[in-house]
Amino acid sequence: MKKLILIVIGVMMLALLAGCVAAPAAPAEAPATEAPSETEGPAPAAQEAGKEYYFRLVTHGGDDPFWAVVKQGMEDAAALYGVRAVIDLAGSDLANQQQAFQEAVASQPDGIALVINNDEAWDKPVEDALAAGIPVIGINNDDTQGPAGNARLAYIGQNERRAGYMLGLAVLSKAKDAGVDLANAKVGFSAEVPTAAYATVRLSGIQDALDEFGVTSEVDIIDAGGIEMTKAEERITAYLLANPDVTFMFGAGGIVTDRLATSLANAGFDPGAVYAGGFDAAPGTVQGLKDDYLIASIDQQQYLQGYHAISTLYLLNEFGLTPNIDTGGYLITKDNLGLIEELSGTYR
Repeated sequence: MKKLILIVIGVMMLALLAGCVAAPAAPAEAPATEAPSETEGPAPAAQEAGKEYYFRLVTHGGDDPFWAVVKQGMEDAAALYGVRAVIDLAGSDLANQQQAFQEAVASQPDGIALVINNDEAWDKPVEDALAAGIPVIGINNDDTQGPAGNARLAYIGQNERRAGYMLGLAVLSKAKDAGVDLANAKVGFSAEVPTAAYATVRLSGIQDALDEFGVTSEVDIIDAGGIEMTKAEERITAYLLANPDVTFMFGAGGIVTDRLATSLANAGFDPGAVYAGGFDAAPGTVQGLKDDYLIASIDQQQYLQGYHAISTLYLLNEFGLTPNIDTGGYLITKDNLGLIEELSGTYR
């Protein structure tokens, strides 16, 4: 019995002595390398002993306020998760975007977030990337058939049709309350790229609202000519000058919606003379709401699209998680601008 007590006491003393010995210092972290268009930050605890992930965002976007916010979200998440991230902006040129995707695959990243803005163009490239072991998720735009149309592993963005319907509902309700003859109303719809998936699906949602309110006229499609704001303003203004009897004006995306108010003013329309609305929270859109040229816009919270592209790819690599995240469908009006106005162009 005494022998057993001595053994126990000895073990306890060894444990106390071990606790007094300082742990060896962790090796110094290797200096981070810099590369154009990349962001990187300190690794979180969960990844300190593992590899540094490298992600690519391949988009159809351009150098404009909308995509600046997406990039900000990407950079913030990359810094938080300790990963490298690169964003490709193709300027609404599908061929450029396809080339960027091929280059991204060749760089063998740990994941790609892709704007799926065409129902046919991205099917095989995504399948080939997945077959090569490169995870691909969709952001901002999705195949109109969702996972049934494209093999991407997840989608981060708004429900485009639901958002279009919400916008149409807000704008048409305002006109109905004012006693507008809806059955014979003239409708204009401007899009940066009218044939792009985002524009066609959003228009389908607006059309759902038009049908519900009994608007029978065919929608006039205005091709804004891409993402150049000056050109968009010129083309929308030309349409308005040629169609002074227009009742409704809708913008398909952030560029054309940003230019709606100035185009209406250029064409000699007073605030509220045309019932207008669109998408996103760019500075010109915020001002148009304040000045009563626009009734509503849909905030798709694009910061989240850049941010969750990184967080999702990280979680996919670490734990095999593939969440689908609806980032938008939130109505902005003059009454709820608040924080949105303050953050327009940076985080909204």
